[in-house]
Amino acid sequence: MPAPTNHQGDQGNFAETIARIAPHPVELVNTGNGRLFAVPEGYSLETDATLQKLQPTPARKAGTVRLKTQDSFVQYVNQHKQPESQLYASVNAKSADTPLVVTAVLNDHAHGTLTTPPGWCDFKAILAPDSSPEWKTWIGANGQKMSQMEFATFIEDNIHCFAGNDVEGGKGFPAGGEMLQMALAFEASSEKRIRSAVRLQSGGVQIEHVDTDDAATVSRMQAFDRFRLGLAPFWRGDSYPLEAKLRYRNTGGGLTLWFDLVRPDRVVDHAVEEMLAQIETSTTIKPIFGSIV
Repeated sequence: MPAPTNHQGDQGNFAETIARIAPHPVELVNTGNGRLFAVPEGYSLETDATLQKLQPTPARKAGTVRLKTQDSFVQYVNQHKQPESQLYASVNAKSADTPLVVTAVLNDHAHGTLTTPPGWCDFKAILAPDSSPEWKTWIGANGQKMSQMEFATFIEDNIHCFAGNDVEGGKGFPAGGEMLQMALAFEASSEKRIRSAVRLQSGGVQIEHVDTDDAATVSRMQAFDRFRLGLAPFWRGDSYPLEAKLRYRNTGGGLTLWFDLVRPDRVVDHAVEEMLAQIETSTTIKPIFGSIV
């Protein structure tokens, strides 16, 4: 009589054999800080980053916050800064939109030698202050030729930007109302030709307009070939004096006017210098010029 078959024993042997010969993840390295596995085709391996999403809170701080004002940036940096935190300042004075970007790397490498503990450098706060609307307006119109009416309208719309004698060294510069009167006088003289331009001691220019019909009729007006603005390069920032040169050209098509701003990049540099100094004072972190990639 044949001996009874032990099916449960056979199934156990089969399972052990399959487990022994089937592909499976193989541990390659165990450093104590983490393990490295070789994963065969058809397998997937979940990492700590995936498992971390199941936890109530992350293991450490990370992410990037973008801020628009200096005060908000200082507040956030002071809330999260560490001894290893670092500020990086990138400046582009020619940009009318974003001339300054300051990046705070809150978990930067610890200061010291190459063996000093490194940081992840992935917890950041970025200050990218927008240019003020007035700054964008004047930079955008810089060097743009206008008709008499266009120029007068531009001056009227932006009359609040004129500094005139309100700032130190402003003697001889016209106020906004005077510039508007000058612009309107240009408009009134559109049917006349310019005969002469004589510089005055006050800083302006006396221009004689001669009627095309009657050369004996001369009208005089006073134009300021240089004027001073008070503009804030940054939104909700401080204003700084900026000079401009008045330009004009009388051709067969009529009188054309425009202005050339005098080194606006220097105003941006000065504003950036003061902003960075205030940030350093408020955060006790000295910014360095550059960027982190």
